Amino acid sequence: MSRFFAVILFVLSCVALYAQDRRWDVALDQYQQICNECIDLRARSAAGESIPVSSVAQLLSKLSSLRGTLQDARGQMTPAQRLRFESIRMRYEEVFGSVRPGPLPQVVRPSWLPLLLDEPQPQIDPYVPRFAGPPAASDLKVPSFGIILYAGVPERYYGAMAMLSGKRFGGFVKGSVSLPFTRSEYDCFSDGTTPGGYIWTGGSECFSRWSLTAGATYSPWNFMTVYAGGGYGSRQLLWQDVSGRWARVSDRSVTGFAADAGLIFTFGPVSLLAGASTVGFSNVAAEFGLGLRF
Repeated sequence: MSRFFAVILFVLSCVALYAQDRRWDVALDQYQQICNECIDLRARSAAGESIPVSSVAQLLSKLSSLRGTLQDARGQMTPAQRLRFESIRMRYEEVFGSVRPGPLPQVVRPSWLPLLLDEPQPQIDPYVPRFAGPPAASDLKVPSFGIILYAGVPERYYGAMAMLSGKRFGGFVKGSVSLPFTRSEYDCFSDGTTPGGYIWTGGSECFSRWSLTAGATYSPWNFMTVYAGGGYGSRQLLWQDVSGRWARVSDRSVTGFAADAGLIFTFGPVSLLAGASTVGFSNVAAEFGLGLRF
């Protein structure tokens, strides 16, 4: 009979516990009930009591029902469910002793069950490793989210980058704008002409720039991520005239396709960005940023 209870222990302790819904709570209830009945049968047998064959048959039926419940379950256990499973298993092993896992093709019935000899034996799947704790953080595929604030030089603009990445691939959205952002009141050309004559410059100039891009990321190593993407943007050269008004130098300003590329280095929760950006491929600006990954 000890061999029979060892088989029960093996089946229960080698079940892969991967459910995180209500069905897992039902499975744990069944699991605890089976363990309690096994302990009760052991005590009755040790006291010299004759064990009815119907009691063992019911136990095997409940074991088959438990396996069916677990096959329908999905996901992972919560910490509370893992703790409950381990406490039930440890109580069972205190009574019967632990069983070294190994392949077991079918349940072996004790010789003292003659009425069950002609019934088919329930099949048990090959050994599934027992629960060994949560997976390591490096093996998780849960996406991580990061925010990086950056600045562009030499034209002095500022922006933010939101990034969602998995273990290797991910994506980002990125936006930037010049601060302060200067608007033009009329247009001129780089030769000093305007549609209505000439511009009398006061000697001051500035760039007004904005862009919005999105793209993909790839992490060849855990500490480094490569990003590249495209979008839309504008880069305008402005001249100030003697009256203080700003004119857009139309032949040296561009609006259209924008592109970004660069590297992100991660050290724990801290991320460092070094990249480049262009609007209309008319110039290239360097970008440097600092952010956090969650």
